[in-house]
Amino acid sequence: MRDATRLLGLAGLLFVAVVLRPAAAATSASTEAEITRLEDDWRTARIKGDTVFLEHFYAKDLVIQGMNGSALPRDEDIALFASGQIKPSFIDHGPLRIQLMGDTAVVTGTDHLGGTYKGHSGEMNLRFTDVFFRRDGRWQLVATQATKIADPPH
Repeated sequence: MRDATRLLGLAGLLFVAVVLRPAAAATSASTEAEITRLEDDWRTARIKGDTVFLEHFYAKDLVIQGMNGSALPRDEDIALFASGQIKPSFIDHGPLRIQLMGDTAVVTGTDHLGGTYKGHSGEMNLRFTDVFFRRDGRWQLVATQATKIADPPH
């Protein structure tokens, strides 16, 4: 009787492992696709100056860590886009690395971007880290930091 109970218990565990593992992998893949879409939507919103998107996407407590060590509060960043002081003309993502940890996602990657910032035009390459948190059923950007990638020596 004990052997039968153990066998049934083992079969149950095996069933759960076989059935739930693909479901977890599918959930992970769909979450990664959702985060990738959000990165793309954010890129488009910045190019278009879509402050309505930014208001919804940025967490209330977001602080943007700039490449010069500055800390830019959420509302100041949105105001720069609203006034046209930040106006990217393009933002090209390199490959993204997405790490999921429950309701937190960490995205690292590179961008090649160009446009104007406070009247100065230019292009640059950046390495970034974005942190998303799922709050009230939706993903929001809670932290972001970018570092300029040095130009190759001539």
